[in-house]
Amino acid sequence: MRIRTGVYWPAAAGCGRNQDSLSLQHVMLQKGECLLAAVCDGIGSLARSEEASGYAVHCMTDWFYHEGKELICGNSSKEHILLALQRRLCHMQEHLKEFQKTEQIQTGTTLSALFLSRGRYYLIHIGDSRIYRIRKRTIPIKRQLYHTRCLTTDDRTPEGCLLKCMGMAGADRAILQTGRIRKGTVFLLCTDGFYYGNDAKRLGQVLGPLLAEKSGWRTLSDPAEHQMNRRLELLGIEAQKAGSRDNMAAIAVCIY
Repeated sequence: MRIRTGVYWPAAAGCGRNQDSLSLQHVMLQKGECLLAAVCDGIGSLARSEEASGYAVHCMTDWFYHEGKELICGNSSKEHILLALQRRLCHMQEHLKEFQKTEQIQTGTTLSALFLSRGRYYLIHIGDSRIYRIRKRTIPIKRQLYHTRCLTTDDRTPEGCLLKCMGMAGADRAILQTGRIRKGTVFLLCTDGFYYGNDAKRLGQVLGPLLAEKSGWRTLSDPAEHQMNRRLELLGIEAQKAGSRDNMAAIAVCIY
């Protein structure tokens, strides 16, 4: 099993900086490849949201290089890893609450993260960023070659108001789940500015071909990472044409 990744992180038109944050950490250990991917969307209507999203990805990255690696090397069970991730979320929430109290402000961020290790994925989610899973269909249906499933649920009302996020209410009800990794899978993590106007079918059409066994995207002239970045950029441009005016953060993780 091998892993290739791509990243897309543009600021919205007219914005000097991107308030969305992301982290992609991919290392080879004695136990095999392991990876952490995380995207966070700072709540623009709240104060210093860029700092909140940056803090969240920093905390997840710190967890990966300290506790996460120790858990892998120690052959920890999936239950222990989920418990460790839950503790990290509680730690982040407490620090964000202290920060708000000290600065006398309100701030918050979404968090959608994926931790891959020893043939399993661990999913962490709160807010309205998303994690998709794309697989090749064994039997195509109406020319749909790829099956795309959103693994997360948007924590917001039909009117678009967030119900849960880090720093504010509901962090204790974040989603944590785990499952087996299958070869021939693409995971896509993205904020709402990126998936705007792009339904699951379209995401599968653009990213699914990365799963092709014999295609030119593995050649030296067009390496996997470059091809993945270009496909993410295409989806980002399509989101802008559909009306997205928000910052974007997206990570694609291809397992083959």
